[in-house]
Amino acid sequence: MIRSIAILLVTACGSWNPLAAEEGKADFMQIIEQTTIFQHTASNPEDPANTSGLNHGPSIACLPDGRLMAAWFSAPFEGAPSQRIMQAFSSDQGHSWTTPTVLQDVPDRSDFDPSLFTVGKDVFLFFSVATNPFKIHFRRSGDSAVTWTDPVDLGHPNHTTRSNGIRLATGELLVPLHMRGTKAGGVLKSSDGGNSWQRFGTVANPDGEGGEPTIAETKSGKVLMMLRTKDGLLWVAKSTDRGETWGPAEKTGLTGATSAAHLLCLRDGTLVLTSNPGPIPHRSPLLVRISRDEGQTWSPPATLAVRPRQGSGWSTCYPTLTELPDGTVAAIWTQIKGSPGEVFGDIFMTRIRIAPPAR
Repeated sequence: MIRSIAILLVTACGSWNPLAAEEGKADFMQIIEQTTIFQHTASNPEDPANTSGLNHGPSIACLPDGRLMAAWFSAPFEGAPSQRIMQAFSSDQGHSWTTPTVLQDVPDRSDFDPSLFTVGKDVFLFFSVATNPFKIHFRRSGDSAVTWTDPVDLGHPNHTTRSNGIRLATGELLVPLHMRGTKAGGVLKSSDGGNSWQRFGTVANPDGEGGEPTIAETKSGKVLMMLRTKDGLLWVAKSTDRGETWGPAEKTGLTGATSAAHLLCLRDGTLVLTSNPGPIPHRSPLLVRISRDEGQTWSPPATLAVRPRQGSGWSTCYPTLTELPDGTVAAIWTQIKGSPGEVFGDIFMTRIRIAPPAR
């Protein structure tokens, strides 16, 4: 289990180089606490009794009643027919968590990639099911995840979600999605409070890669989309019409592993980005950067998490962020070990404080 730690909080950043080196000083982030949400119960992927060895793809949201909710998929190995989506809750800002329970399970089919977000009094869960082909579904709760509607099949064959949805300043809802295989990303958009959804965008780099997109609306109203690619770089695209059309994907100047990143816009307009820097295929460490100018430049990185020890097979990856009412940020992520005959993954949360913009 990761012990709670504290790191000295220092002042906000000054000017930054958009191509900042990994060893650059990062003085914008305080780690308040790190906690274990769930630790694997087995590690042999061939063991019939193993139901919760690999835990991966976590998402986190602040519920209308003030609790935190975490969701992730769990199985003996990724893609197992028994794979289902688990949930756990915290009433103390992530310091302690309830015993996990099953949130979503299609019998004999793999449930993948939960994506949570809260809109007013409603909570949405998007996920995909490994039918032939994959299809995206969503469920909705009006009582802070106590009860849920039945799954609604949104179709979009061979697509999946990953990153949390967002509510635009206009009230419209956006959920990022992508074609499996690190192919083009886009968004599902709802203009009626989540009752119906329409697909927009085919966003990719020149090689056609745009997997696991993550989105954020800036203070000026632009929507940014960060993309996973296979070339060792993070790419970004922008929309100026609330996600309906997108400019070409451009290089950010930041390195990235073939792994999911997450982008969050805080209430003060600061963009927070969590990602693995690579080189490919390494998925550790997990870094945090901020931007005070809507993604034009990025700070040097701060380290959120690292693999527990050197050696092959370890990953520290797949983060999701949410801002809490007190202005701190909860980051959920997974730590995975994979080797012949041994596969396991654990779910962790880190609560951080981002220094406010300089006045």
